[in-house]
Amino acid sequence: MRRIDLPESARALCEGLLGKNCVCAVCGADVFEREEHFCARCRAAFPYNAGFVCSKCGRAVGDDYPVCTECKTDLPAYERAKSAYRYEGEAVRLIRAFKTGARYLAEALAADMAPLLAAFPDAQLLLPVPMTKRAVRRRGYNQAVLLARELGGRSGLPVAETMLLKTRETGVQKTLSRRERAENLQGSFRVHERALCRGKAIVVVDDVMTTGATANACARALYGAGAGKVYLLTAASVPLRPTGGGQNAEKR
Repeated sequence: MRRIDLPESARALCEGLLGKNCVCAVCGADVFEREEHFCARCRAAFPYNAGFVCSKCGRAVGDDYPVCTECKTDLPAYERAKSAYRYEGEAVRLIRAFKTGARYLAEALAADMAPLLAAFPDAQLLLPVPMTKRAVRRRGYNQAVLLARELGGRSGLPVAETMLLKTRETGVQKTLSRRERAENLQGSFRVHERALCRGKAIVVVDDVMTTGATANACARALYGAGAGKVYLLTAASVPLRPTGGGQNAEKR
């Protein structure tokens, strides 16, 4: 499925005439149903995170394992995680576009993430994974903040945009192993608003969960400041692939 990207001026005109969601977020085909972000063909083919998933990290697994082998070996710091998509196929392209200028995709992604909040019935706050000020200036925005704002509007949950801070740059992580990612992120998050954090059930929001290192670092900082529970909600997560009879996280 190839996306037809509309210029922002054409998109604005289209939205003014037909409503906000007038074209498919994946292929650009006309969509006339209100509150629908994908055409029927793309919706049917999209890599939703359905089927067998780990009850702890929420990533797709190849068989009916209640908890994946990685979580059994190295228990995550957060309570549990959910993601709307498997990070493959069109989900990869869509999220990469979202991170490189297509801010409008926050609404489409959050629409599929929002129903998963039901898995965290005691949630009290949404917390986007922070970026350093330098990283935000470089990109122009924090994509996790855009997702959290959309989710807050749909759920009524408040968004704590400044409660957690990222205190230093951690560099590109895509080439690092699971252990190297964790070491790279160690001590990089700090709770700024401890009173707001104390005793709360917090849903950390991000675009992609790969190994869970970022979520673990955030959760440890939040628990250290007195958080009651920490959950994770992402647009997508990298599936766990069976390799040599076991399960290993695919790196990106």
